[in-house]
Amino acid sequence: MSDLPPIPANIAELTVPTLIGTLFNWLLFGALLVQTYVYYLHFGDDKIWQKSLVYGIFTLETAQTAMNGVDLCFWFASGYGNMNHLGNVYISPIDTPILCGIITTMVQCFFAYRIFILRRTYLWICFLIVLTSIMQGAAALGIGILTFNIQEFALFHSSRALTRCVYIWLISDAVCDIIIAGTLLWLLYQSKKEGIELKTLGKLVRLVVETNALTASMAIAMFIAFFGFPNNKYFTCPGLVMGKLYSNTLLVTFNNRIVLRNMNKDHAYASSKSGGVGVSTQGPMVFAVVDIESFRAAPNRSIESISVTESHELKKTTYRSKARSLIPESEVY
Repeated sequence: MSDLPPIPANIAELTVPTLIGTLFNWLLFGALLVQTYVYYLHFGDDKIWQKSLVYGIFTLETAQTAMNGVDLCFWFASGYGNMNHLGNVYISPIDTPILCGIITTMVQCFFAYRIFILRRTYLWICFLIVLTSIMQGAAALGIGILTFNIQEFALFHSSRALTRCVYIWLISDAVCDIIIAGTLLWLLYQSKKEGIELKTLGKLVRLVVETNALTASMAIAMFIAFFGFPNNKYFTCPGLVMGKLYSNTLLVTFNNRIVLRNMNKDHAYASSKSGGVGVSTQGPMVFAVVDIESFRAAPNRSIESISVTESHELKKTTYRSKARSLIPESEVY
């Protein structure tokens, strides 16, 4: 024990950020687990690529959480009181920059696809989002490889290649999130300017802007912590949380369809009670529910031909219109 290096006076600054980041990482994994279960219950009819995306990210996050637990045991259990253990990266380059970069790229490319579906003329913006996302993912991969070579947290800032990769990773990440949020806000503005009132799009944009603002803020916070406090490990706290924020953002976006469906059903029910037409975008088709107690029509006639002068009374008629919704749910998500 006498050969171990002494514990420094700033031990709390070296340990607390990692502990807090790990606790939030596990907390967000619990939220992700619930979100994944909700998705499993409600959206078993989603396309194969959508389910592969959701369950693939959940698998990656499960592996990341397990490896984060192994790191924690190495630093604070088997290496308790050993500064050599605490200063060693162990397997953290895999579970923090590498897996975080992969998950972030998957989520950001999904948002680029959704923007393209909403407005196909924004192809160049979608290309920019994908390019920026791949750039941050490649930088995160480079950080992981370089970190394995360096091995010590204290030597991070002495490597110019590593600091450049960190700079590219975090700046590209924040810029990509800002582009996604800004594009969706502009899309909402353009839709309203063209006279298209879409409650679904408004809720969608609000959700994405809020979550992307949070992820961009986390990337900026990690950038400030890494370059502003080179002698501490403050950057480990936001670094451990970033990946889980992106995963939960994706699952919240998918599961938000439950709220939108209920909103459309309530609107259809209210309209049918008032004698109007309610539209519910359940899937790519538009369902119209019409209450026509006051209408009279002949039997076996289409609903478009109902006339108040005809003699057959219908209590309630439902029909499926072949008109597509302005934002098909199966395509947007």
